[in-house]
Amino acid sequence: EHFFFRLSAFRDKLLAWMKGQTHWRPNVLNFTMRYVEEGLKDRAITRDIGWGVPVPLDGFEGKRLYVWFEAVIGYLSATKEWAKSSGDEGKWRSFWQGNEAKSYYFIGKDNIIFHTVIWPAMLMGYDSLNLPYDVPANEFLTIEGKKLSTSRHWAVWLPDYLSRYDPDPLRYLLSISMPETGDTDFSWREFVRRNNDELVATYGNLVHRVLTFVYRSFDGCVPMPGELDDYSWGIIDDAKEALITMDMLLSQCHFREALR
Repeated sequence: EHFFFRLSAFRDKLLAWMKGQTHWRPNVLNFTMRYVEEGLKDRAITRDIGWGVPVPLDGFEGKRLYVWFEAVIGYLSATKEWAKSSGDEGKWRSFWQGNEAKSYYFIGKDNIIFHTVIWPAMLMGYDSLNLPYDVPANEFLTIEGKKLSTSRHWAVWLPDYLSRYDPDPLRYLLSISMPETGDTDFSWREFVRRNNDELVATYGNLVHRVLTFVYRSFDGCVPMPGELDDYSWGIIDDAKEALITMDMLLSQCHFREALR
């Protein structure tokens, strides 16, 4: 005998809510919509095991909440613990109640359903708590064509990496090749190529040329601009527009497009 979460009761509510999430990544939204439309089954939330969160009801002392159910509650409970430790126990409400706070869940594609179906349904069941604003789930990132595995020691170990290189080249590569809509692969050859061809040859060369020109021509000080012609104003307008576009793309979690 186990406790079940009546997930099937939330099908229509979830579909109505998802139709408004047009800002989600297409792969996340389409996958979730198909999953819900095919029908939802009630899911057991307890197990007869000796470890885990105990069910706080008399007569069920030997049962534990199953990990898939209690894990996502950690988002809420962690916020409550933070509020408690900060000396204002009601502070968590500013994140979970009202419409001002937006929650983003950065996950891998194998955890999409837990964050776009199960967790929202749990929040709907409780009522009056904010639903996820965005779930920018990534597809898989492989390394040299193989699945990343820490147990098999097939990964990029950050302490080892940082002992050899600066963090920014890796940040750039992971962002520009982020598996936002499909699986991508990390290779050291591509790491070196993008660093040399894009960061050094393109961006670094631009910075070097501008600073060298200012140093040689204006005694190392940026001069006050004179009267600008239409061409100069056009460059300034293009730069402003690029910043606005980049800011919009970043806020929408389109990191690859923002960098480009």
